[in-house]
Parts: sequence; C-alpha cells; structure tokens
Amino acid sequence: MEQLAPREPKLAIAFGSSWFDQQALLDGMRSVLGALPMAGGSTAGEITPEGPRSHSCAVLLLASEEAACSIGAGESAQSHPHEAGQQAAYAAAREFPSQQRTAFLLFGDGLVSGSTDMIRGLQEGLGTSFLMAGGLTGDDLRFSRTYQYANGRAMSGGISGLLLGGGLKVGVGLEHGFAPISRPHRITRARANVLFELDRLPASSVYEEYFGADLTAQMRQERFTRQAVAFPLGMQQPDGVSGWLLRNVVAFEPDGSLRCNADVPEGASLQLMMSSPQSAMEAAVVAARQAVTSLNRVGCAIVFASAARRVLLGSQNAALEIARIREALGSSVPLIGGYTYGECATTAAATMADRTPVHTESVLVVAFGK
Repeated sequence: MEQLAPREPKLAIAFGSSWFDQQALLDGMRSVLGALPMAGGSTAGEITPEGPRSHSCAVLLLASEEAACSIGAGESAQSHPHEAGQQAAYAAAREFPSQQRTAFLLFGDGLVSGSTDMIRGLQEGLGTSFLMAGGLTGDDLRFSRTYQYANGRAMSGGISGLLLGGGLKVGVGLEHGFAPISRPHRITRARANVLFELDRLPASSVYEEYFGADLTAQMRQERFTRQAVAFPLGMQQPDGVSGWLLRNVVAFEPDGSLRCNADVPEGASLQLMMSSPQSAMEAAVVAARQAVTSLNRVGCAIVFASAARRVLLGSQNAALEIARIREALGSSVPLIGGYTYGECATTAAATMADRTPVHTESVLVVAFGK
C-alpha cells in the first residue's frame, strides 16, 4: 500500500506459507486491505523479487484504472471436482463488472485427485478457448492440507481465482526443460491420479528397470524421494500436440501402483524423464520471455514454480532461477509467486478438450500489462 500511494489498488494476489494459521493470516491482510478483491493460496515456499523464501507471506497489489476483476470460488473439489470448477466460474462471471474478459487466474487444491476435472468445470463455465493459468496450492511438502484464498476466507479442498479483464492484458509462458531417457511404455491401467499398470506390468516396474530392485525398494519406503523428483514420468501430449506433460510420483503403493500428483490417462505413452540444472533454468528463461511476448509494457508478474523443481535444483540454483526470470522480465518489474503442487496454463496448440492441462516440475510465468 505504501509503495502504491497515492494510487488505490484494484486487486490483491497473495501467497502464504502453510505453517501460518491461515485464517489469521487473511484477517491480518484484510485489516489493511479492507474489502479489496483478493485471491491466492498456500505454498511449498514463497517467491519474492529477492528469490525463494520459506515461512513467509508475499502480497502483490495491482493498481489500474482500466482493469476489471471479480472473485470466484468453488468447494468440495475432492468429492465433486467438476462441480467445484463450475461453481468458481459461475461465481466469478456473475460478479464481473465488465463485458471484456481476459483471463482467469486460478488457485486449486494441490491434494485433490481430480484436478483435471476441476479445471474442465472451469472451462465449461468460462469457455474452452478462454485463457486460464495458475497453480495447485501446496503445504510445504507435508501433503496433508492446502489452502485456497477467496477474499477474506481460507478454505481447503476447493478452488478460487480472479477473473480479469477490462483493459488488462495477460501473457503466459510455461516450460520445464526435461527430456525422455527411457523406452516408451503404454499406460494399460490407471484411474484418476493412480497409475496401476504399464505394458500390463505393475507400474513401479518402470523404475525397477532403470534403477534396479534395491533402489526402487528404498524409494517405496520414502516419500517424495529425490530420485522420483529427478526422474519424473513424462507423457506425450495428445492429438499431435508437441511437448511433454510431467507427473511426479508422490507414493509407491504396496501393490506396485504409483500415486501421482495429477491425472494419468489410460492409453497414453509414458517415459522416464530427466533434466539438468542448466536445462531447467534455461527453460525458465524461455517461459518468462513467452509471457511478455504479447505485451507492449509489463506491469507485474506472478511465478508458479513446481515444489519438486525447488527440491531438484537446491537452494542455490533455485535462487539463480528466480534471478534469471527477473532478468528476462526486467529487473524493475514487480514479481511474486509460490512453489506449487501443479502448474496449469492454456497451451495454444492443444485441442479444445485439453487446453489447460495440469503440469508439474514446470515454471509458469503469468505477466500483466498493456
């Protein structure tokens, strides 16, 4: 507020550590911001212009006479993900004060198994070709409970977001920098985010083939292991769309199945993936440049970076990655963000049915401007 004075903010975006009492955190923000429209969520680490942070809160205020916005939220996404997405879309559209809608900035629960259905519900409410971007909220790698912010309320198991428009322009860029290293496998049995069989064998065999039985057994005992982070699963996008959708394995189940961080469709081709710190950081720079390509002037930016990516890079390289994103955007551009359990963005070449897939181990840059 002090930095903006005497201009009045139009909206607020907030990222908060899950270690805080979430409602008390929002009450503190509201004591300063009043009834200002605000959306956001909990993270697995916060991003500021100075780099990655932990156990902190980051707030971005946007002041623009031309911008229009409204808040939408949906609940019960674990049991009814599609309906939760629709609820958020309809609520935001109902309150939107302008005819010109530009984008929806979303914050979905990162522990909901039906995240893809949740986003499809949003699409049905706002349009399958409408720009949507955002992240799945985190909880500092505890995988227990994440939070979504909608004005002065912190909720779990839902989705919230900002419908943006008026004269505000939004640009997005998303990259990961991973490449396949194993032979292709066919997903022969899967349900939601659980991968049961590859080539009619237990899904964990893909790791046994590459790492051996002993190391795979060790990975089963640990949660979110470094090996699983360093070697995610990659699926070629459907219908000839270029690029790969990545999936992190968050648990090795006793029956040999793999619980992933997002949906895995039967019939898809899957391979083990690998990257290097250099390739990962180069991809982040590409994402930043993609985000500003369509903008004449960049006002501010939001970064949704995978929590797994921060683990993979380590503290020094994670800080360097944010520094390189800032350099690509312009060092004077205000920037905040959070480490998430999934990144969601429209892909220009995708089919209408899959225009906003859930990614992981990726960097999503959302830029606002004119």
